[in-house]
Amino acid sequence: MENKDTKINNPHQHHRARVRETFKKAGVDGMPDHNLLELLLFYSIPRKDTNELAHRLIETFGSLNGVFDASYEQLIEVEGMGESSALLLSLVPGICRRYIEGMTDKKKINLSTPEAAKEYIVKKYYGCKNEVFYMLCLDSAGNLINCCKLSEGSSGTVVVDKRIMLEAAMRNKADKVVFAHNHPNGVAAPSKDDLELTYEFSSILSNIGIRATDHLIVSGDDVLSLVSVEKFKTLFL
Repeated sequence: MENKDTKINNPHQHHRARVRETFKKAGVDGMPDHNLLELLLFYSIPRKDTNELAHRLIETFGSLNGVFDASYEQLIEVEGMGESSALLLSLVPGICRRYIEGMTDKKKINLSTPEAAKEYIVKKYYGCKNEVFYMLCLDSAGNLINCCKLSEGSSGTVVVDKRIMLEAAMRNKADKVVFAHNHPNGVAAPSKDDLELTYEFSSILSNIGIRATDHLIVSGDDVLSLVSVEKFKTLFL
């Protein structure tokens, strides 16, 4: 089927053709952020000029990353944005996360060091607007058995059922586990509740021979490993 914006008399079609040709020849790395965003918006706005809107979005949210980190509700408030465009842009982070997860799932992943666990887990939170609690189930050598999403809460809190946590660890026959959760609107630092939960869960697992080795707290690209902080090491039994 022919694309709508080439079928209808569109005064912007020559500009669109030039942008598309630039992408074909230069790829993502050869285009500035506003042109990439403009090109993406072609597919939700078939006839109108999207260059001005692309600039407006980047000015509103500060960067291309900021645009993709914005929620559907925030995007729809920007002048010129419709439902289709807001939905399209809000899909991007989740799709990228799925792509990255698919690539890493193809190989054996060893998370025996805090650094390796940090590098792995931060990608799980790309585009997450709410707090999400994961448990990484590892074998005795630190190889990943399964990354279990135990709970998703609001932008400021997440509640994790200890029974669900215990069942997931046992079901995956974990020798070790690493806990992880994010602070979408905060900093990568533990709250009192975070510390209490870590100690409680570590104690529960210890009783059945499973060792909790770390709890990672993520905020953007910043990740704190509790076991790497001297005063928090006693949380892990």
